[in-house]
Amino acid sequence: MTHKILFILLDGASDGLNYPRTALEIAKMENLSKIAKISKAGLVYTIGKGISPESDAAALSFLGYNPLEINVARGFLEALGAGIEISEGDLALRCNFATAVGDEIIDRRVGRSLSDSEARELVKEIKSKVNIGYDYELIHTIGHRCVLVIKKKDKKLGSNISNLDPAYIRKGSVVHATAIIDKRIKLCEAFDEESRISAELVNKFFIESRKVLENSKINLERKKKGLLPANILLLRDAGSSMPNIQKFKDKYNLSAAAIAEMPVEVGVAKVIGIESYKMEYIKNPENYKAKVNLILNLLNSYEFIYVHIKGPDEPAHDGDLEIKVKTLEEIDTYFFGQLINNLELDKLIIFISCDHSTPVYLKAHSDDPVPFIFYKPGIKPDGIFKFSEKECLKGSFGILDHAYEILNKILLAN
Repeated sequence: MTHKILFILLDGASDGLNYPRTALEIAKMENLSKIAKISKAGLVYTIGKGISPESDAAALSFLGYNPLEINVARGFLEALGAGIEISEGDLALRCNFATAVGDEIIDRRVGRSLSDSEARELVKEIKSKVNIGYDYELIHTIGHRCVLVIKKKDKKLGSNISNLDPAYIRKGSVVHATAIIDKRIKLCEAFDEESRISAELVNKFFIESRKVLENSKINLERKKKGLLPANILLLRDAGSSMPNIQKFKDKYNLSAAAIAEMPVEVGVAKVIGIESYKMEYIKNPENYKAKVNLILNLLNSYEFIYVHIKGPDEPAHDGDLEIKVKTLEEIDTYFFGQLINNLELDKLIIFISCDHSTPVYLKAHSDDPVPFIFYKPGIKPDGIFKFSEKECLKGSFGILDHAYEILNKILLAN
């Protein structure tokens, strides 16, 4: 391997091909365009047509693992990434603080207004007051997000249960995002006998924690301020088994590192056996510059650097095109601007894409193919002028069926 690989995914940056103007088309991204102009390009379905993936499955697919063939649950990855000690048979779930009135979910993320300190206090209160008959660990991670791990007793807790979060639906081994959300609260259901106790425990935790949250001083204060209360926890993507998948080094014979902002990204790195370098999730110029400096340092020690940039996905979920465009422009100025001025392009392969599409018009992930650009020294460029859906469609790769074939077909092909 003569060239090192820089592999960058922009979380939810794409809006797909079906809308008149996308954030990537509107955003002024002169620095990323410089890379696009010397690259080949195309579009690719993250997992496959008809699948709207979560970020964990999307990242694993881009890293060469077919999510339809491996059983990796988001909850288990979140727990690993959050540093929770978890054993085979423990039940792990991703959780969102959310807002409900009666049996209706009003906001799945408390309007993104819940501070880390408020969330930590709410978690502390739940742990002190909620007893479900099993030991459990509840840890706040970032913003409205937290992780629940229910410890098994005499036997494994099955994970074949439905989600309490209506935005994500389990279909076999893959969870699908949906833009059509039933806002009514539906309790967890077990899909097999092994998982019956798990469903009962999840429902008990949901009901008992809601009682605590409804009466929490923090939520009473939030209501006085005109803020949404964080009065329920939506639980999803249960997992109770450590995934048995081939390590990245054994699969590709590449030393690899990941730069991660979110716990799930750390979890992805752990299950495929690559080093993870955690950075705080802060959207400001200094953070982007620090990320570039870390990339430049890691290129001295590793052959493959995976970078996941969270920023664009959040405003896309909020349906805010203006903020999504602004976020992309900040990434271009402060991340790509510094990056391209410090890379030795004659020694490097660069691949840039989006883990999935999050159209602002849907406020949810979609199954649309995402744009990608591929640079390698000596490559004949496709002549595109911008990193966007319609421009990359003009590229020589056309539309590829599966992101999990990218590494072997493109980056590692002779």
